[in-house]
Amino acid sequence: MVYLKELITMNTKLTTQNITSKPRLRILVISDGITGHINLSHGLLNWIGNRYEYKVQFVDSRLHAKPLSRLILPWLIQWKISPNLLTQFYKYSNIELEQPNIIISMGGNTSFLNIALARSLNIPNIFMGSKRRLNPDDFSAHLTLEPTNQAHNIVMKISPSVINPSKLAQQGVQLRNTLKCTKKDKIYLIALGGDGSGYRYDKTACKQIANLMKTISQEDNCKWLLTTSRRTGGKVESTLQSLLDPKLLIDAVWWNEKPRPILNHFMGAADQIFVSIDSMSMIGEAIASGKPTILLEPKSAAPNSNYKQTLENYCNASYCSIHQLNKSKVSPSISGSNHLVSAREDVLNKLSPILNTAIQNANKSPSLNQTVKTVLEY
Repeated sequence: MVYLKELITMNTKLTTQNITSKPRLRILVISDGITGHINLSHGLLNWIGNRYEYKVQFVDSRLHAKPLSRLILPWLIQWKISPNLLTQFYKYSNIELEQPNIIISMGGNTSFLNIALARSLNIPNIFMGSKRRLNPDDFSAHLTLEPTNQAHNIVMKISPSVINPSKLAQQGVQLRNTLKCTKKDKIYLIALGGDGSGYRYDKTACKQIANLMKTISQEDNCKWLLTTSRRTGGKVESTLQSLLDPKLLIDAVWWNEKPRPILNHFMGAADQIFVSIDSMSMIGEAIASGKPTILLEPKSAAPNSNYKQTLENYCNASYCSIHQLNKSKVSPSISGSNHLVSAREDVLNKLSPILNTAIQNANKSPSLNQTVKTVLEY
């Protein structure tokens, strides 16, 4: 697959720097192809790279017959069925792998393959996502934003992110120059997702967003950057466009009309970021930018308890604040940049014993330096 080759090439360049002062890891990342999960994987690699030199290999995987497999596989794993049999429930890319000394995966659909390969190679594994009915002992570390109160659970203060504030600042300067804006010009960003996570954006919500932008523009003398996303949908986009004064915008991406992946440049150029509350990945990226971040909550809101608790934790940690769209007064914006390093270091401190053991075991076992060929058909 061209995409997979490009992904491996890109990450090899980013992650195989010759830093002899750092211990060396060989990491296998199992991907389900979902953008949010891929970004989380890159984010965790970014964090690990602060302490370890590593080489990474990506495997793009898909779970066969998902409803049936999700029902059967927990039982087969509990019964210690052969790992080779477990892998037959997947299709994944046929590549040659340098045998890793640790496995990482994100998302429930990757959990079974994660366990199967960890057992087959006899190496530690890290998983982020819902483990459903799997035994906590099947993972060396289970990363979550809320405690599971089970063994091997590492609770993160915030999700890992690939956002690099320094690079973001450079991209922001480039965009400001393109838009002929100076450092003194106030620029705010609004980034919109769509219906999801228990939130729904209707015409009333669109009207409230348009009024909010107008009011803040008048009060702060600012201009707006705006981007929607794949999930926003054409109906919400057209509704918002009909309600919004175009003079407020200095640049906009209407994703369903003409997608433009320029969110990082927008965040880098913005003095404040307003992001819809439905997307945890966008919220994480906004917070990681180090910019003051405000979450926009529509009246139609019914998030599950875990999602709601995560948001409360973010606010209590001063990562962001929440503005309810049906209220006129906007809460003061908060920048959580000073807390991000401590959040990363907290996770790394808890992961380090696992990562160090992986390196030590690989050094002791010559068999772990062999090359493994994945022969399953994609």
